[in-house]
Amino acid sequence: MAKVIAVVDDEIKIRGTIKSYLKNEGFDIIEAEDGDSAVQIANQHAADLILLDVMMPNKDGLQALREIRTLSSKMPIIMLTAKSEEIDKLLGLEMGADDYITKPFSMRELTARIKTVLRRAAPEDIHAEQDVVLIRGDIEINESTYEVTVRNERINLTPTEYKILVTLAQKPGRVYSRLQLMEHAMGEAFSQYERSIDTHVSNLRKKIEKDHTHPEYIYTVYGIGYRFGDKQ
Repeated sequence: MAKVIAVVDDEIKIRGTIKSYLKNEGFDIIEAEDGDSAVQIANQHAADLILLDVMMPNKDGLQALREIRTLSSKMPIIMLTAKSEEIDKLLGLEMGADDYITKPFSMRELTARIKTVLRRAAPEDIHAEQDVVLIRGDIEINESTYEVTVRNERINLTPTEYKILVTLAQKPGRVYSRLQLMEHAMGEAFSQYERSIDTHVSNLRKKIEKDHTHPEYIYTVYGIGYRFGDKQ
């Protein structure tokens, strides 16, 4: 069954260009022109991924993203931003966007990003009859159900945050450069967005650490990247 992509942008010409290309790539497309529609699409689970423009009248992309993340932590979202909107890119990642792409962009790159985020969000085939649970200190990761509990409390992670946590937790002590972490956790590495991994890690720390300013699990290896330190 074809994956459904929601293209949310107030510029009809941009929506038309994206729709035409992605349909040729085998996707089904839903078009919307404002943030309220994006929230409705997420609430109804009408799409497998949302392409969400930042600059829209009335409710903009960041406002819509904030609302969507209160409804669903798992809905894959890629933000569409203008070249001058660096602060919006960072805010979008901090608020839970899985990725962003800067206008003007090539359709080939956009398609590659979509496929990467969809792979990241898709559950892998689990053939074992019993759940596969990874335990690291106070953290339990059920790799069969994609559930994460910290100090006996279930937490909601975006697909990107989940992949980063599993990648690091599977090999405590191993140091990953930012580029390596992107390759392992995201499927592909786009070097020009290498620093965005810092924002995802920061979000993850806020969810799993007792004090995210003094982490007990995800450590920064200065000048290189990150490693997981098991408390046990």
